Amino acid sequence: MKKELLTEWLQGRELVYSFLARIYQDGPAEDLLAALAGEKFLEELAASSRNEELAAGCRQMQAALMTRAGDLEAYRQELQEDYNRLFVGPGHLEAPPWESVYRSKEHLLFGEETLAVREFYRSFGLESKKKNREPDDHLGLEMEFMARLSRTAAAKVQAGEDATEFLQGQRRFLKEHLEQWVPALCSDIQGAARTEFFRGLALFTRGWLEADAAELEAVLEDFCGGEKS
Repeated sequence: MKKELLTEWLQGRELVYSFLARIYQDGPAEDLLAALAGEKFLEELAASSRNEELAAGCRQMQAALMTRAGDLEAYRQELQEDYNRLFVGPGHLEAPPWESVYRSKEHLLFGEETLAVREFYRSFGLESKKKNREPDDHLGLEMEFMARLSRTAAAKVQAGEDATEFLQGQRRFLKEHLEQWVPALCSDIQGAARTEFFRGLALFTRGWLEADAAELEAVLEDFCGGEKS
C-alpha cells in the first residue's frame, strides 16, 4: 500500500474510533449530533463500506437524525435519557460499558480484564485520561486507545518511519479485548435501546469492528508480510 493511501486509511480509522470514543464516553452531545446531522460522515461511511451491519447502522442513525432535525434539542434529551438507561444509571444498566462486566465470572467492575487493559495501554506508553476515575476497560476508553494508535501510526508513516508495531498492537487489542465482549454489548444495546439512534449505533459499532479487523489483517499482510505480533 502506498504511503499516501496508508496515511489516509489510518486517518479515516482515527476519525471513526474517535467518534465512537466520544459517543460512548460523553453521550449525545449537542455539537456532536448537530455535526452528524449537518455533515455526510454517516452517509459516506455507509456508501463506502462492504459490511452490511456497518452500512445499516449508519443509515439507521442518519434517518433518525434527519427525522428529528427540526427539533434536535428535544431529540437530544430523548437520546440522553436512553443513554443514561443503557450505560450510566442510576440503577440497573441495560448495557454496562465495561469489558470486565462481560468477561469476568462475577460480572463486576475492576476485574483482571481491567488491569490487563491498563497494562496494554502502558505497553504503548499510554494511560487512561480518566485513570482512577473510570475503569480503564470502559468501551469509550478502549475506542480512544485505538484512535490514538491510529494517529501515531499515521504520523510514523508520514515521517517515513516503521508503523508495524502500532498496527500489530491494534490487531492484538481487537482480538484480545474488543472482539471478546463488544458484540455481546451491542446485542444488549439493540435489545434494550428505546431509540433508533442507539439501535443503529449498536449495528454501527459491531459492523465497524468486524470490518476494521478484516481490513487491518489485509493491510498487515501487505505492509509487513502478515508477520504476527
